[in-house]
Amino acid sequence: MQSESERKGYLMRSLGISTPVLNRLVFNQPVDRFITDMLRELVAFSETTPGQPALCALLQVIREDVGDDVKARIDELHQQIQEELKQPENKYNQNLTWQCIRTLAQHSDTVSSVAISPDGKILASGSLDKTIKLWNLETGNLLATLVGHSSAVLSVAFSPVGQILASSSNLELRDGCIKLWDVEPARLRQTLGGGLINLRVNSLAFSPDGQTLASGHAEAKIRLWHLGSGQLRQTLKGHGWDVNSLAFSPDGRFLVSGGLDGAIKIWNWGTREEVRTLKRPPRSEWIGSLVSWFDSSVGSIWSVAVSPDRKTFASAGSQQPIELWDLETGKLLRILTEHSGTVYSVAFSADGKILASGGEDNTIKLWNVLTGELLESLEHLGPVRSVAFSPDGQTLVSGSADTTIKLWQIHDC
Repeated sequence: MQSESERKGYLMRSLGISTPVLNRLVFNQPVDRFITDMLRELVAFSETTPGQPALCALLQVIREDVGDDVKARIDELHQQIQEELKQPENKYNQNLTWQCIRTLAQHSDTVSSVAISPDGKILASGSLDKTIKLWNLETGNLLATLVGHSSAVLSVAFSPVGQILASSSNLELRDGCIKLWDVEPARLRQTLGGGLINLRVNSLAFSPDGQTLASGHAEAKIRLWHLGSGQLRQTLKGHGWDVNSLAFSPDGRFLVSGGLDGAIKIWNWGTREEVRTLKRPPRSEWIGSLVSWFDSSVGSIWSVAVSPDRKTFASAGSQQPIELWDLETGKLLRILTEHSGTVYSVAFSADGKILASGGEDNTIKLWNVLTGELLESLEHLGPVRSVAFSPDGQTLVSGSADTTIKLWQIHDC
């Protein structure tokens, strides 16, 4: 079953020409990856067509035509996926829909970043208008406007306990690009770094224990700051250009980074060890970075997010689909392809069942993580630069280049 035509033939003979499985699979990939993707699609297909006998029959046919190692993989994956699908919590309620309940329009430029406090009460937004705004998530009332950056605010992030908000900005002169704010009362607490010229800091992420802040920099570095002292603990080097996005695993073991060079890196940040690089830039890292900068077809990574169960992470960017990866092994699990243009932001719901993505095509898309099914598409009037779920999973927040923030809530049809 090595050729693309052979693979399609198996599915067409067993399931029919019109099966949606045919439209979602990438047929010209390595056999082990193809088997993994195909099994997931087949189980999802059988879930929507109860009693479908072709699933087991098809798996048996494939087992007879591949090596023993792949046979074992088929058996292992099939059992695993079937067990997952038996769990009620893994079933998505198709009667639910997302509706815009409120639009916040007090920024005067692109809303580049949104974040929700761990208790779900406060929404923070950062904008190219150089301000950060704090909102009551339930009422939409503006609580405070934080002014301190002299250039565009690119990222905001709450500490795990929600008492501190971190923000980062574009080029700053004689001042650091990273600021720490007390949330209540809202006031500047500390500025990290500093010097004559400070290049942009694209991304921020707090470690789960709240002791470390990671920052992704234009000069291709990741810096790790100790929150108690404000001192730089260590610097991670490996990307060839801007570090655009950062995400810690919930257990604190790994830090995932995505860069303008098109690379995704997984770090053991405690030991400063680079565990794995995915989507390595072409040729040398330096040349690959230049290619990524001048040739948009190469594709940059704009956003990474780790699932709450620590098993999966998502990546998205320019000239490429959203991809779901196994965090432990680095294997590609699924490809999501409905956006047109760059995808700027991805975020998992608190239960890990839904992935939200915001893109250049002015849409927010909601995906079933287990099956890869597109659940819903929501719209802004401009590119969507940032998305975030509330801790209870009932509210989704999106920030856009149309200068607005939209609050979406899930409702029963």
